[in-house]
Formats: sequence, structure tokens, C-alpha cells
Amino acid sequence: MIVEELKKSILDSAFSGKLTFQNEKDLSAELLVEEIVKDKINDKKYFNLIKIKKSDIPFSIPNSWKWVKWGLLSNSIQYGVNTGAKNKGNAKLVRISDIQDNNILWDTVPYCNIKEKEIQQYLISENDILFARTGGTVGKSVIVKNLPNDIPYVFAGYLIRSNYDKRVNYKYLKYFMESPLYWKQLKKGTIGSAQPNCNGKILSNMLLPLPPLEEQQRIVDKLELLFSKLDEIKPIENELNKIKNNFSNELRHSILEYAIHGKLSKQCYIDKSENLIIPDFKLYESNSKKFNLNLVESEFPFSIPNSWKWVKLGMLFNYQNGYSYKPSETSKNENGIPIIKSQNIMKKIVEINSKTSYVSNPNDQMLKSKIIKGDFLMCLSSQSDNPEPLGKTAIYDKDNYALLNQRVLKLTPISNNISKYLYYVMNSFYFHNTVSHKGGGSAQSNLKLNHVMEMYIPLPPLEEQQRIVDKIEVLLSLCDDIEKIVEGKLNEQENRIFN
Repeated sequence: MIVEELKKSILDSAFSGKLTFQNEKDLSAELLVEEIVKDKINDKKYFNLIKIKKSDIPFSIPNSWKWVKWGLLSNSIQYGVNTGAKNKGNAKLVRISDIQDNNILWDTVPYCNIKEKEIQQYLISENDILFARTGGTVGKSVIVKNLPNDIPYVFAGYLIRSNYDKRVNYKYLKYFMESPLYWKQLKKGTIGSAQPNCNGKILSNMLLPLPPLEEQQRIVDKLELLFSKLDEIKPIENELNKIKNNFSNELRHSILEYAIHGKLSKQCYIDKSENLIIPDFKLYESNSKKFNLNLVESEFPFSIPNSWKWVKLGMLFNYQNGYSYKPSETSKNENGIPIIKSQNIMKKIVEINSKTSYVSNPNDQMLKSKIIKGDFLMCLSSQSDNPEPLGKTAIYDKDNYALLNQRVLKLTPISNNISKYLYYVMNSFYFHNTVSHKGGGSAQSNLKLNHVMEMYIPLPPLEEQQRIVDKIEVLLSLCDDIEKIVEGKLNEQENRIFN
């Protein structure tokens, strides 16, 4: 999302001293740190927090700033109380789940029972910073605001409270906990495999750039101003993204549906019916033995122009199933022959990427599933109960041949003249909707060969096919332009705000 990326960029600028002008009259952060150290010099737990290795410093900062460790700015880094939520109790327990969108949802905070002598130890106060130390929310932080006064509020064991030095701007610290620098260090220091977590030691040793106190306030003021403006355009970005993702996709669907119904271009009376692709008799005879290729008028899905004909896909394509490769037969050696799986055709093009497997010396059985330029490749499976990839089709456009994995079907058209038109038909809503409802299975939906080969295809004369393809490509190009316009509108909003 553009707004979120802009926020990260602004925070990077803020914490490198590039967001605001430095004021020579500001007292150096060095003096501020000296005051803090002076108060803590006799406390041994702070000894290792004073010195910082030059090799650990991430980047340069203004001369009046100072690199410090978080623990030096904290009077204490404290874990919350280990107690459970109750329907009644003598305090209320703030949990990780009560923190949403940088706020504590006070209405959701449950009661708890805690020893009276411990309440003060875990009591939270206005402007405290709470930090999630475990689970999927590790690193999430919040400033305590609008604290109710009906009952004492304490914080749960999966939270850390950093009781920071009052000579440091707490809002500056909170913005730091949203910055890429903070998250980078947290990710590096986070421990645990099954469940990520962060302890007080990791937080205590985290580096942050500390400006003079006056500069901290200027940075906070500038961040609040810029973020408020970004929040204003967030709904605009969401709306434009919705238009981009939904409108252009719906428009693409509509274009293909109009095309295959004969409504996208005007029919031409000089088109000759004999210019229909008449199925190859040998192909028809061969496929008819395996599939039902009879045409039944009552089964035709919708009406088409008089000069068009309904055919079945098995009349137009030869087919070949993929080969089931064992892990020992493949490698990531890019010098071999690529193996095309369903993941390689998710974008309706054949995409050979970093996840592609290869085979160096294919045997005869593997070579039966060889694919060459012009072959159609179709997904026969989809994961879980999502039927979306079922029937998704791409045309192999590479000069070098590849091999086909199991559950991807190779379809070779009887003529290259009809390839583009059929490609659009097979990626239309009609085709996908019909195919997806044929797929069956529990954890994985599957198409059988007969589902594909017995699909009805509306077939125009060759001249009309070409007109349809030309019109489709012009209109799909316009859809691309719409998406660019949407992106441009977002950029205009950004320029208006930040210039």
C-alpha cells in the first residue's frame, strides 16, 4: 500500500535527521545522555548499556544527536503479571488482544484478581508504552491514552512496559517503535521457532538515534502533521485500489463475455461459413472414442450468431497429460530443462521463476510430456476449496522446449490460426465458471479430462475470430490504461500533500 510505504519512508527520514532542520541553539543530546548516565552510573545493570561499538551503528546522524541503547532511557523494562482474565476482580488486565490500531480498547479489557501488594508494581499510567513480546503480534506497541479511573489497570504477562526516562519525549519513542529501524532490529533479535518472542534484553540493547529534546518535539510535530495528511488520503487510496482491482477486472471479464457471445463486434455478411474450422476427422474419431463429443442443442449454454457454430473442445485439440516427477528426478539446476507446474501459469502466461524445477537428462516417459511453442497449458487442480486456478490456461511462448508436470494438461490446437481466439475463450468467465463447478474433491479440487474435452466452445468464422481478437486486445490495453490512471491519481494526491 502506498500510504504505508510513505509512512516508512518518512520515519526513515525522521530518524536519520533529514525530516526537520537542525537548530544550533538546541542543547546537544550528548548533554542529555550525560545527565541520564549520571543518575544511573552506580547501577551495575546499566554499565553495559553506556558504550556502543562503532561497528554496530547503522548510519550517520547529525552531530547534535547521539546513538543510545533503549535500556539506558528506561528506568525499568518490566514484564506484566501472570494472571488470567476473570468475570470479576480487584483490577482490570490489559492483554495483547485489547490493543488494536494503536489504541487500547478499554471496553474489552476484562477483570483479574491480583494480590493487593502487587497492584502498584504492575499498575499502568497515562502515557506508558506497552510492547507485545510474543506471538504473531510481537513488537506491536501502544501508548496508554484515555485511561479509565474506575478501577486499577494492570498489564498481562505477554506485554512489556518500558518505564522510560521523563527527560525523553515518549511520543518520539513511540514513533521509533513504528520505524523500519526498530523492526529491523527486532527481527534480528527475535528468538523462538514455534512462536516468535522478544525478551527484555533484546529490547534493552536496541539502538536508537536520540536528538536534543527540542528536536524530538519538532520531529513529533512534523510526523503528526504528515501522518494526519496520509490518513486523509488512506480512504482515497483504498477506493482507487478497489477501482483498480475490481473495476478493471470486471471490465476484462465483461469484454471476454461480450466477445464469446458475439456482441463485441459486428457480424459481417461476407464471412463464409466454410471458413469455420472444421474438426480434423482423424482427431475427431480418436477423441470420440474417449469422450462424448456429440453436440446436443438443448445443452448449448447460450445463443450465438447464426454464422457461428457450437463445438466441443475435444474437436479442436490434441491432449497430453503431464509426468509425475519424483523429487530425486529434479533439481534447481537452471542448466536443465524446466518443468512447468500450475504455479508457472497462474498469471495466464508461462512464467519460469525461482521456484521452477529442472531435469537434466529426461527419459522417454518424461519426453512424452514435452511442450513446445504454441501449446496450451491448463491447470487441472486447485488447492483447498478454492476453484479459481481450475482451467486457468496459458500458451507456451518460449523457443526452447519444456516438460510438463502432473496435473497440468497440454492441449495442442489443430490450427495456430484459432489459437488466440481460443485462448480468450478458455480464460473467460463462462469457461472458468463452468469448469470450476465440474471440479470435485475434498482438500483439492480436480478436473478430469472429460470435463475439459467435453466443454462447449462457441466458434465463429475465421474472419470474425480475428476481428474479435483485435477488438479484445485493444480493449484490454485500455484496461491497462485505466490502472495507470488510478496509479497516477494516487501520485497526484501524494504530490499535493507533500509539495
